[in-house]
Amino acid sequence: ENNTGPVARKCASYEVLEQQLANDPNLRVRMDEIESFTKRFERNPAMQRLVNGVMEVPVVVNVLYNTAAENISQAQIQSQIDVLNEDYAGTNSDISAVPSIFTGVKAGNTQIHFTLDAVVRKSTTKSSWNTNDAMKKSKRGGIDPTSPTTKLNMWVCTMGGGILGYAQFPGGSPATDGVVILNQAFGSRAKYSGGYYTPAYDLGRTASHEVGHWLNLKHIWGETFCGDDGVDDTPKQSSYTPGCPSGVRVSCSNNSNGDMYMNYMDFTDDACMNMFSNGQKQRARVLFETGGARNSILTSKGLNDPSIYAAALPDFYPKWLNAQVYPNPANSLINIYFDYDQRWMGKELFISDMMGRQVMKKIINSKIQQIDISKLQPGIYFLKAIKDDESLVQKFIKL
Repeated sequence: ENNTGPVARKCASYEVLEQQLANDPNLRVRMDEIESFTKRFERNPAMQRLVNGVMEVPVVVNVLYNTAAENISQAQIQSQIDVLNEDYAGTNSDISAVPSIFTGVKAGNTQIHFTLDAVVRKSTTKSSWNTNDAMKKSKRGGIDPTSPTTKLNMWVCTMGGGILGYAQFPGGSPATDGVVILNQAFGSRAKYSGGYYTPAYDLGRTASHEVGHWLNLKHIWGETFCGDDGVDDTPKQSSYTPGCPSGVRVSCSNNSNGDMYMNYMDFTDDACMNMFSNGQKQRARVLFETGGARNSILTSKGLNDPSIYAAALPDFYPKWLNAQVYPNPANSLINIYFDYDQRWMGKELFISDMMGRQVMKKIINSKIQQIDISKLQPGIYFLKAIKDDESLVQKFIKL
């Protein structure tokens, strides 16, 4: 579906940060400590322990919808996860468009990988949301984050004021940690054409940009004229770059290289963003080092981490998690644990394939619901359970 949306990229991350700094005097101290930590690791490679490790980031997508179109499909959500993984691995098809002057500093694989952990959906009477974080709070009509210290929470909703999204930088409160993305800018029309999109921002790059902020990356122009984004290999430039430019654009005496307007942390259209730099890769990965602001992500006990389970299940079942599927992957039987919330009893449970076709329906009648999947074809499936005005989607793999 095509819709008239924002006419220019508008990221509200810094406006939100300014308000958070005003509300919490200690936030500046925490952010300064994170910056000092980052610089120590950048200047002393011997301190780095995660040189070749893959940072696995579980993602919870919280969908708030007022209309059917706003309740974006599982396929659109998955297309966004796919874009994130390509952009952060440097396997995006348009990385070949990086100008030759910058090929020596493009990051390639950041080794930060994103896994769709769960989808939470909630209907709302609100027609739009703003930057006051109400979408992150159930008491204000939104959805509370799921384990924000060990998962990346993303809220997908209709934003007012032409805002495409905003993120919380490391150091802020866990209660509001994560990123917010306009529903029409979430996912990729190139990967799933049947979604709810707005022109110019329909290739999933808004999330690549906002997740960059969540990983402590600043706007490439440093928020001031010829400012500093804290990364040595990104040239200084005068301001943000709108639209879809081409050729060499010179500012701030960066004559030898020109502006790196194709960087994900600039403001160009989705089709003209295609790279992170090596310095940005390093800055983001430092967060996962021991003592780093995102290190707790590496301890995540998400859907796709079977190490949280033991033979004595459900005694070892972590009660703070939402309805979980175990084992995953599975050959014949899966168990879904609903014992954390009795309101699931008697509700319907659906299983659909990657194309969205329903292949099975059950009534939840046990705290540990067992389902025979032996007749399903091997592949990826989605389990959906509906409770009151919320629904939960979990992914599992049939071997």
